[in-house]
Amino acid sequence: MATRKTKQPRKKTPAQSTVSVEEQLAQALTEKPNKTTAEHANARVPSLGERVSIGSSGTVFSITRVSDKDVDLQFHGTNIERFRVPVDDLRYLDAPKEPSRSSKPAKPAINLEEVQERITTAQQSSIDQFSGDIAILKKYLKSKGIDQDALDELDDLCNDTERRWHAAVETIEGLLKD
Repeated sequence: MATRKTKQPRKKTPAQSTVSVEEQLAQALTEKPNKTTAEHANARVPSLGERVSIGSSGTVFSITRVSDKDVDLQFHGTNIERFRVPVDDLRYLDAPKEPSRSSKPAKPAINLEEVQERITTAQQSSIDQFSGDIAILKKYLKSKGIDQDALDELDDLCNDTERRWHAAVETIEGLLKD
């Protein structure tokens, strides 16, 4: 019959027992980082699409993701990627890009036919809905014996709404052509 081995407790080495967590933390905090804060502030920030190489290698990569401390790189024209490459290891091949001086982005081109079609659709839908609601209201009022003057006011309201829509459409089209 096989005998079971009992697990022996680990023996602590003298280094483990004498250094406390607080001392390790204090030691880690007192160590000087590789770069000073001034060097970090002056370090170049990589941007998407920039061409770089790593160290002294001649391989050219494009940046596909940027983080605070690392980037992802892709070898152009292939599926080969390098993930989480430290920013400090990069060698930039492109000249640094200056931010654009214009504060406003350029206006996108407007498709006039599409806009006019959308306005016309909204106009027809609005007028049809309003006219239908007024027709239902007039029918209800006639059944209650309301005189014709009140019904004529509702007709005038429909006509005024159509005129306002036409004026608004002409104004908008005039502004779009400018």
